Amino acid sequence: MTEQDWIAKGKEAYARQDWKECLDAYAEAIKLNPASEAVELRKMTMEIVEFYCKDRFNP
Repeated sequence: MTEQDWIAKGKEAYARQDWKECLDAYAEAIKLNPASEAVELRKMTMEIVEFYCKDRFNP
């Protein structure tokens, strides 16, 4: 898959609020291109997850 394919997959997962799949897809895009827009998308998604899903990080 290309960087853009991974970003599209991440955006689809984001729309479904499937945070793990979303973050994983962005991570794959970043592996292919460290200067990818996925860096910012992943950062924004992590901020949302950290704000709304605190129990995932502090069981």
